Amino acid sequence: MIIPFTAALTDAEITAAASLITDILSSGDLVLGQHTEAFEGRAAAMAGVREAVAVNSGSTALEIIFSWLDVAGRTVLVPTNTNYATAAAALRAGARVELYDSGLYPDLDDIAARLSGSVAAVVVVHVGGYLSPRLPELVAMCERARVALVEDAAHAHGAHLHRIPAGGFGVAAAWSFFATKVVTTGGEGGAITTSDNALATFARQYRNQGKTSDGVHILAGNSWRLTEIGAALGTIGLDQLTDDTCTRRAIIDRYRRNLAGTGLTFPDIGENNQVSGHKCIALLADDIDRDALRAAAAEHGVTLARGVYEQPLHRQPVFANLNAGDRFAQADDFAARHICLPLWRSMDAGTVEKVITAVAAATTAAR
Repeated sequence: MIIPFTAALTDAEITAAASLITDILSSGDLVLGQHTEAFEGRAAAMAGVREAVAVNSGSTALEIIFSWLDVAGRTVLVPTNTNYATAAAALRAGARVELYDSGLYPDLDDIAARLSGSVAAVVVVHVGGYLSPRLPELVAMCERARVALVEDAAHAHGAHLHRIPAGGFGVAAAWSFFATKVVTTGGEGGAITTSDNALATFARQYRNQGKTSDGVHILAGNSWRLTEIGAALGTIGLDQLTDDTCTRRAIIDRYRRNLAGTGLTFPDIGENNQVSGHKCIALLADDIDRDALRAAAAEHGVTLARGVYEQPLHRQPVFANLNAGDRFAQADDFAARHICLPLWRSMDAGTVEKVITAVAAATTAAR
């Protein structure tokens, strides 16, 4: 058996989803109905905030937040170690994007050096579902500068730091429920979470062609609604999120204990903190060749993902005009040296043990 690095929905989820989908299709109520309302309630609770607005993607969620913040003509600081969408959404909202250095976590010194009167927002990305231990410092830094902190929480469902959940640090958070995420709405899907009632009202209008409840278009919005089917699927995932994250955390902890001393270093999560388990990230020692490691693990039947983001934004051709000439040492080092171990909530003990055995042998072969 070839062990992949992720897995699909469980049989129980598929059965529950099929029943809900049948009901939704029979009702004819396909958008902005009771399932969307229920999903939004669960998403707000996950983030520990008052409001959630369901949309059609995490990219859309970011763009709506940036539009609310009126970033047009101003600067948004974005980590270079992130997905295309983080920067693209700010650009589409009319901002000037300036990249800052980041590995797994943001470089706060680089952010501080770039803060100026032209900065409208700073984006922090919870890469792989890991929350930076220095998030409280970043919150304070942004508050002093009177700059909005936006969380790109696309990977961070169920993660928390000092008992504050992802989504509870910035003015708003953008979430993805894409097919590969810890919780999925069945392919595409996203949400905005916030305690700002005015932002939530704006987002609900913006996602629905800028309309008020009586059908008057007051914003230049778009058709960015989440379907009722997507909302129902997302609710199934959110209802079992706490148990799922605990299961994923236990697997990560087992990897860390059993692969200590092999040349893999795992982020220190902390006893009172939680990761989402979207990714299990490990840094490789300098003398381990990543391609050789992946090839050796594959010989043992284990697929190792190449990395969360192997090409930071400053190395992406589409963003070649951003921060021309700047160096991003942390991002380049992280991109070159990390791997992601297989991780999904239904992994059994035998599968985890097979991964541990294969990776331990592969680290020796890759040196």
